[in-house]
Amino acid sequence: MRELFHLPEKYGYKAPLASVSENFDFKAFYRLCNSMDISPTTIAVASDLFIKLQSTDELIASLEYLAIETQRKVSNIRHHLTLLEKSGFVEGEFITTDPIRKRRGKLFKLIIPQGAALTSAPESEEVENFKLVASNTVESINIDQYEDKTRFIELQIVRYLVKAMRTNRKDKSSKISIDIRENSLVKPIKITARAEEGRLVYLPDMSYYAGAITWLIDHIQGRLLETDNIGETFTLPLEPLIALAKDINLSEASGGGYVTNAISALQRISATTFDMADFFEASNSSVVDIELFFKLFRLEAIVTYKDDKGLEKKAAVLQFPRSTITNLVNAIRSRQELNGLLLIQSDIFATNNEIEILFGLWAREHLITGKQALKIYTWNELRESVAPSSKLPEFKRKFSNMIIANHDPTYNAKIHEKITKKITEQVGSTYLSGSKKGERVVEYGRATIQGYLVNIGYSEEQGCSIIAFRRDMSALSIIGQIGANKTSPA
Repeated sequence: MRELFHLPEKYGYKAPLASVSENFDFKAFYRLCNSMDISPTTIAVASDLFIKLQSTDELIASLEYLAIETQRKVSNIRHHLTLLEKSGFVEGEFITTDPIRKRRGKLFKLIIPQGAALTSAPESEEVENFKLVASNTVESINIDQYEDKTRFIELQIVRYLVKAMRTNRKDKSSKISIDIRENSLVKPIKITARAEEGRLVYLPDMSYYAGAITWLIDHIQGRLLETDNIGETFTLPLEPLIALAKDINLSEASGGGYVTNAISALQRISATTFDMADFFEASNSSVVDIELFFKLFRLEAIVTYKDDKGLEKKAAVLQFPRSTITNLVNAIRSRQELNGLLLIQSDIFATNNEIEILFGLWAREHLITGKQALKIYTWNELRESVAPSSKLPEFKRKFSNMIIANHDPTYNAKIHEKITKKITEQVGSTYLSGSKKGERVVEYGRATIQGYLVNIGYSEEQGCSIIAFRRDMSALSIIGQIGANKTSPA
């Protein structure tokens, strides 16, 4: 048992303690927690501890000190650290800070678990005992060619379907109905997402779809050099698909937790069907009101195969709609991929903030189509445009978290007298209202996100808070990258 007697003498720290290593990569920790379905509250506690530990001399502190600094209870912090320890994200060690009685205490150290540690996590029965298939029936995914983080999603799916997906992990809805208003349309498009057995697609699941579509584009490009006959069903190896979707190494993707979560995500995507009503299709002579029924893909089966080393691996048999295959073929042949595809970066999905994911997709669509250079929204108008399936309080809170994380430190707010009394906290250059941490909303703030300069403030003319957008200089690099990929999405 390690003796850390200098901590109470030098800093007043007594066990229990928390620590972090000097080279700890919190971004990787954050992304892995999200992929392993760690609750947002637990991740938020870990984030607060990490930030506060950065200001300590030895990257170590007592839970009592951290509780005061983060305005939490010691029991609450310990509870979440214990949850992280059970999931492999915290390494527990018995130590003592008592030089007299040498009473045993505990040190919680934030760590990034390796693949071997994750593999030890128990898998559910539904992902075991799959049919063994011949290795030559499984497609090959070369992860190295996707190191630039470029991913693709069909533009129509981003424009419409993602807005009818669950934005709250705890939401158990099996049906979501929304209206999307397009300026060019007489009436709003009605979209209803329905799920079999209650497994409605959850927005972060789309990282797997983006990975699959990105691979499919490259696959079709290669096939078109030999034949016009492109099938609809493909057997994709799970570990490379996970690495592509989550932007991680293959060694990490082999973890049992990753595999289990990937299968659950593929099942939710497969189980969800989208109905689109009042969708208009224009022709030379008329505008036709049509209804569409769409499924992103169908998960036919999870199978096993043996890799080059004779190790048993899992693969997903996915059947894509014929319309998806046809659209990709036509786009590639016309060499105008981005007319129907949205270029994104894999980092868009590297967050557990669902509103941040939707905003990233929304911003990319607007940059590509040139639909918006400057616009002002109220909170509800922005919610209806970006995430209509979310509740307004949830949207304001999660959008505010995104602004706080990306705030402009040079911003100097001129706070209106009507808002002064609402301000309860200042974080960096942002001013927040809300008495509880989970209810904080930005009243004044500025941030640059996904090529847009975002300003939040009070409008005396409108009598409410407004959010203003204009293109930032960083948009030029995004648009430049889009131009570089117009002839080849690979």
